[in-house]
Amino acid sequence: MREKLENDLLLMLDKNMDVDLLRKIKPKIEIILSNYEIEKRKTEIIPYGSDIPKTVETYIVSKKISGLSDKTLYLYKIVLEDFFRTVQKTPEKISVSDIRIYLYQYQKMHGISNRTLDCKRTIICSYFNWMAAEEYIYKNPAINIAPIKYERKHKKSMSQLDLEKIRLSCKTKRECAIVEVLYSTGCRVSELEHINISDVNFETKEVVLFGKGRKHRISYLNAKAEVALKNYLNSRTDDNPALFVYDRKPYKRLKKSGIEFLIRKMMQRTSGVTIHVTPHVFRHTTATTALDRGMSIVDVSRLLGHVRIETTMEYITTDSNSVKNNHKNYIV
Repeated sequence: MREKLENDLLLMLDKNMDVDLLRKIKPKIEIILSNYEIEKRKTEIIPYGSDIPKTVETYIVSKKISGLSDKTLYLYKIVLEDFFRTVQKTPEKISVSDIRIYLYQYQKMHGISNRTLDCKRTIICSYFNWMAAEEYIYKNPAINIAPIKYERKHKKSMSQLDLEKIRLSCKTKRECAIVEVLYSTGCRVSELEHINISDVNFETKEVVLFGKGRKHRISYLNAKAEVALKNYLNSRTDDNPALFVYDRKPYKRLKKSGIEFLIRKMMQRTSGVTIHVTPHVFRHTTATTALDRGMSIVDVSRLLGHVRIETTMEYITTDSNSVKNNHKNYIV
């Protein structure tokens, strides 16, 4: 088997290398392979006790229809497949103890945090809740699985001084426009990537965002964002419909990774900023600033595109001085 593997490797390399080089490589391959016991991989299907229930695929499809992203659907799929491969039972025979033992053993084996474990719990419980609602099962084993407690850390936001320092570090019209649009709209970096020029209405100051869960929502441009964006668009000579493009031909749409790279380069030449700034930090800053200046939590939640107010609260950083001042104004 070792000789066959050696020959297969040489045959593959023969397409890209000349004979002299192959002669030099051959003895080195022999030395490396001599250190291993080699067997041909078995390709026949080995049963693992119970198949992945077909309802898992049906559930994933239902979630796709409801608007979950491909990335989220993939996470749901691998969590549920691992669960059923481990438990080795059909959904009808799963008990509350099976779920609890699986979660306990998974955390013990992989050393994951309570937050990550609770994410797995949420997926498994969501599946069984759906199974019960669709009447695939008559008893829901997940109904008594309580959320796993973990410390919810408030995400940090920039101060207004930090924001001004970043504005001053902008070297190009594109950088200025990206900073102002991120801050003004509170959009996610993935949403910024997908904005087209046609999604911006300068008359109404509205921007259409295509966001998480495949949902559209409206955000808005302030004066600084409007000026910066117009300056950038007027400087462009391409015909790409994307709002932000790479600055070299063929001027393709600026991707998420490209936006993140630009922000990193800006931060490398910006001194005195108190926190580590990423595109998502602008979103936190938008939420915190809006709340501090009097916008209601409901409107902030709508601006960010959140379904739950609790999610919005994780984006908001309120310092002790703000609480003290508000206490003087409202607790009288």
